[in-house]
Amino acid sequence: MKEIVPHLFHHFSNGAGKFVKRTIVHIAESNYHTARIFYFRALHKKKTKYDKPPLLIYQMGKVGSSTIKRSLDALDMDMPIFHVHYLSQPRVDDLEKERRRYLGTEKYGLLKRPWLYQYLLKVLEDQFDGRKWKIISLTRDPIARNLSAFFENLEFKTLKENCSWLVESDYYKITPLKVNLDDLDNLTARFFDRFYHESPLDFFDRELKKVFEIDVYSSPFPKSEGYKIYEGEKADALILKLEKLNQCSLPAFKEFLDIENIDLIGSNIGSEKDYAVFYSRFKNDIRLPESYINKMYQSKYMQHFYSDLEIEKL
Repeated sequence: MKEIVPHLFHHFSNGAGKFVKRTIVHIAESNYHTARIFYFRALHKKKTKYDKPPLLIYQMGKVGSSTIKRSLDALDMDMPIFHVHYLSQPRVDDLEKERRRYLGTEKYGLLKRPWLYQYLLKVLEDQFDGRKWKIISLTRDPIARNLSAFFENLEFKTLKENCSWLVESDYYKITPLKVNLDDLDNLTARFFDRFYHESPLDFFDRELKKVFEIDVYSSPFPKSEGYKIYEGEKADALILKLEKLNQCSLPAFKEFLDIENIDLIGSNIGSEKDYAVFYSRFKNDIRLPESYINKMYQSKYMQHFYSDLEIEKL
């Protein structure tokens, strides 16, 4: 009995402690500013857990960032890794303003995204210790990227009658829209009207150049090798081409992070999502105007990272 009592007391204490902690967190997260402070503290704890400066997987959505993050996490590297899509102040501010209403809802996790960006900007601007950060970013055919990104932010609900779906998107301000595999005209119209198509074209100027003063266009990109390392005052950046990732990942990560081997673990792949059949049909059926194709493939972005032969194949 004497041995059981301490065990029960310890068990009760742990349970009570966890309950109190959960209660405190719940109360804190019911207030916007307090919730933001709590999340900043959690991020700071993650950052200061390691002696090395941060590694940012910093790129536009749907260019393989989840694959890179998952693959590096599997290596259990001795450095804090953060996954971000943009850090330019105007876009971060707009995102926070848009997502403030998610506090206390099932979408609360999405509100943490602009808070992460704000935290990293604060560290970079106010607490930079002189040790350069590491950045990994990827390029991708902008048309394929845009189609994939469009679907990533749609919500699908299957209807029983006529194999139809209700499609909506808070992100694109699309109210419930009834569509089916044989009639995608309404969804195609939303793609052209509601989606920001220039995002891949201006990403490196808007983000890396403005935030870290790294100009990827200042020197030629080795298109056949598929990767290059750019050096800046506050960070060094590894730029990889998604279409050549399998062939260039080993030499690129060896040179940039001194990693001898890395297994690429696919993640967040559109063809494996619940909407895969719908996504495939949309890609096959959509007819892109010649002006749209020219705008994408004749852009500075495309000409810099892709050869004429690669562009012709795409």
